[in-house]
Amino acid sequence: MRILLTLAMLGALWSPLEGQESALSDATPGYSRWFLTGYVGSLALADDELDGVGMTADASVLLGARLAYRITPRWAIEASYGHASLDATSEGFGDVDGRLHLYHAGLVFLAPDSATVQLALSAGAGGMHYSYDEFERRGVLLQGESWANELVVSLGAGLIVNLGGRAGLRVEARDDVQFCSAEAEPIDETHDFSHCPLDDQILHNPELSGGVLLRF
Repeated sequence: MRILLTLAMLGALWSPLEGQESALSDATPGYSRWFLTGYVGSLALADDELDGVGMTADASVLLGARLAYRITPRWAIEASYGHASLDATSEGFGDVDGRLHLYHAGLVFLAPDSATVQLALSAGAGGMHYSYDEFERRGVLLQGESWANELVVSLGAGLIVNLGGRAGLRVEARDDVQFCSAEAEPIDETHDFSHCPLDDQILHNPELSGGVLLRF
């Protein structure tokens, strides 16, 4: 249901764009259609919910890339991927190693459409996949990889500083809003681990990033 609502929201954003921006696109034929951003950032996991199962989790440096295609001078569709290592602790077991994969697709609004400094606003939907090698949960030591996938809606705002026609710098702040699903009982303790294991919750994971942008 949440996925359908997210798709409907993106569809509502998309519907007026073709009619409003087609004339602007025809009048500006020379702009680069594609831009690629390689970025380094930080992600603050909202891990308060892990207290209920005796865990904490921290993400290392977030490394990733964003690939966008400009459908008009001001609007682009963008796919984004980021990866970070996870350093968790579990009561009675100690340190636990893990991995985080953050991915989503959405719309980017650029204003003005061409200038030395541009505002970039983004909204999209995707997922957060995280896994741990082994950990203790509710007093039970689990062996092997344990993982979960959860829906994420990403909302962002940033600046692009253009260094000529082909390159630039991009800094951005995002809120990766995580929609958690409550556990169904009984659960598969090996594979159904979640960062929000006790209830349905909406969690906010702030993300800060910066990197180099290339146009082609």
